[in-house]
Amino acid sequence: MATAQPQPGGRPEREPRDDLKLTCLSNLLSATEERVYFKDLMSRFLLVSAGWIATYAPGRDAEELIGRTGSDIFGGQHAAAAIEDEQQVIRTGRPIVGKLERETRSGRPDAWASVTKMPLRDDGGQIIGTFGISRDVTAQVEAENALARQARRPGPQNEQPREPDTAKDDFLGLVSHELRTPLTSIIGYARLLRDQRTSNLNTDQFAEVIQKNAQRLLHLVEDLLFLSQNQPGELAVELRSADLADIAASVVEEMRPEAQRKHIDLAFSAAAVPRLAVDPARMAQLLGNLISNAVKFTPAGGKVEVSLGMDEDRAVLSVADTGVGIPAADQERIFERFFRTAIATRQVIPGTGLGLAIAKDIVEAHHGTIAVDSDEGRGSTFLIRIPRQGGPPP
Repeated sequence: MATAQPQPGGRPEREPRDDLKLTCLSNLLSATEERVYFKDLMSRFLLVSAGWIATYAPGRDAEELIGRTGSDIFGGQHAAAAIEDEQQVIRTGRPIVGKLERETRSGRPDAWASVTKMPLRDDGGQIIGTFGISRDVTAQVEAENALARQARRPGPQNEQPREPDTAKDDFLGLVSHELRTPLTSIIGYARLLRDQRTSNLNTDQFAEVIQKNAQRLLHLVEDLLFLSQNQPGELAVELRSADLADIAASVVEEMRPEAQRKHIDLAFSAAAVPRLAVDPARMAQLLGNLISNAVKFTPAGGKVEVSLGMDEDRAVLSVADTGVGIPAADQERIFERFFRTAIATRQVIPGTGLGLAIAKDIVEAHHGTIAVDSDEGRGSTFLIRIPRQGGPPP
């Protein structure tokens, strides 16, 4: 992609824009409502989308912003924080993904945005700047805050009745956001793949984004179907003799690409474990939920360890991470349906609060137990014990 060199006065001297990639990108940015920007090594704007201008600089022209910095548009504190993040990305080469930021804009209500910033590289892999995208997640934050407030109310003896429609609206708002975000990405990248002008671009990268978001949608739909078809304690399982180590190894490999994307080390170890009578599909779902959660709540550079062993007559599965941990006040409720921890709410980490509830249903259907050991800021370990012979848990 051709870049612009700023003139002494701050305005860049534009190179000829006959490059196909730049033409396609410019057309896309001028039409999209997504809030996207590209900056050089000095945090000066190279390109901005129509959606970015509409949100942050209404009434200004895209050409007018080229060569400027955030200090020309935002307040000093906002601009300084943005430049600090961008220089960190340039210095380390590591992206900042899904950072929650509160936006205060003159004349409009405060809003919440989920911000992602990535290194911008040339064809040789050299970092030449940054690019980023911010999404308005105000509705999601407000819905999750409402759910969190409801979850933290006193017990039934002290609880005030809540209008059913309010609870339903909170849940629908959360799920609608979880559906809309991946659908927007899938539709946008599918349109790019169909555009003949993008034939020279890296279509494999487009396909990877579509696949990742489709899997996210599939996971959400599976959770909602599970919710609609099964009440707590009533899950039916189809038991058959299976190798739990094979099941766990397969799930770990399925989750490895997501861990690698976040630069997380995902490790698996297994001791000798006899074959058990389990439902293989449900056990894979259980492990998938736990590993997905561990990766989701672990910052880049962290580690997730999955292990399998025996404790007398019980198989023991462990999923340990070096993530953000779970506040002590939330640990007693994390297996409840729709419950979201305070950390998940503050950091706008995607999710519906169903994953751990589903995991607990699956474990109990196998007459097992599940427990968590966690310290906020130090990570979490989920421990599952499945009896070798079917029957009530010891």
